[in-house]
Amino acid sequence: MCIRDRNYGYRIMGDAISTVLSDRYIRVQPAISVFLATLLLSAIVGLVVYLPSFRNGMLITGGLLLGYFGLTGVLGQNGYLTDPLYAPIAIALAASFSLGARYVLEERERRKVELIFGHYIDPRIARQLASTKSADAIISRGERRDLTMLFVDIRGFTAMSEAMRAEDVLAVIQDYLDEMSALIFKWDGTIDKYVGDEVVAIWNSPVAQPNHALLAVRCAYDLINEAPSLLAKLAAKGLPPIGWGIGINTGPAVVGNMGSKDRLQYTALGDTVNTAARFCGVAEPFTVILGQPTFDACAEYIAVDQMPGIQLKGKSAETFRIFKLGAIRENTQSPWVKFPTDAALAAYAAQKRLYAWQSVFAAAGPPES
Repeated sequence: MCIRDRNYGYRIMGDAISTVLSDRYIRVQPAISVFLATLLLSAIVGLVVYLPSFRNGMLITGGLLLGYFGLTGVLGQNGYLTDPLYAPIAIALAASFSLGARYVLEERERRKVELIFGHYIDPRIARQLASTKSADAIISRGERRDLTMLFVDIRGFTAMSEAMRAEDVLAVIQDYLDEMSALIFKWDGTIDKYVGDEVVAIWNSPVAQPNHALLAVRCAYDLINEAPSLLAKLAAKGLPPIGWGIGINTGPAVVGNMGSKDRLQYTALGDTVNTAARFCGVAEPFTVILGQPTFDACAEYIAVDQMPGIQLKGKSAETFRIFKLGAIRENTQSPWVKFPTDAALAAYAAQKRLYAWQSVFAAAGPPES
């Protein structure tokens, strides 16, 4: 009796629902309508969620789900029974797939950019590039912009290397390039290229740096200030001391990835680049030569001496002024700090004498027993 009563109750409920449906108190959404609505909503969500940020994509997805459930409730109150399951699931799945696909693509672009620029620039800048631009946007075309170029080159190293063992030449170059590159990265410079013992660096590309001239000058200060440390490291390995000169110039140039279809190099071209190289060529050991545009950009922070005796090819001595850095300061209220040329030269002279004595003893051989 008890079991029949329970079954009887279920039948009453089923009959009631059947009566409501068959008497058209509520109109059911057709199956084809459910399918089309699910397909349309998932397509819209997939496209809309792909474009904004991850956070905004999640907010859009949540808003669409709330809007759909709200519409379902309104239609239900007006006698329409709509799908409460398939469309929301399709929205959630489409949003998840879209966000996942975008994450994979962005991660691929990020790794590509870091791979392209990881050897040229500070990894922090590589990550910044990867987070703001795609690889195609960065390397697809060159552009003309104001740059500050820095060249640093060992004085007389070609002649010196001819009298050295090959492994010693490589050891000197490796320590020198490691030190120079680390300091360039410290001041957010981009390594353009290594040409033997010459290092070429760029500021204001690939990322904009409003104070690019000052960054290059401060980098040059460190490149000379750290000379005693590098010279001591070379001496500890029994390697000869070296001295380097620096040239800096500021101005317009074309910058971008250039080369053949098989080999690209991120570099800069133009008179600004050539002039910086010539400055470096005439710079004495542990001195920095720069042009008027660089001085104008840093006039409040550097003190210079004009170099009237230097004549560069293709430049008029009457209109083209060249300067040697003499002092620098942190800000306009800070005291002036003399450029560390004298300290670097003193360390170089001391290490040169030490290396000469070491060479004499090495040539004499061990004392006879």
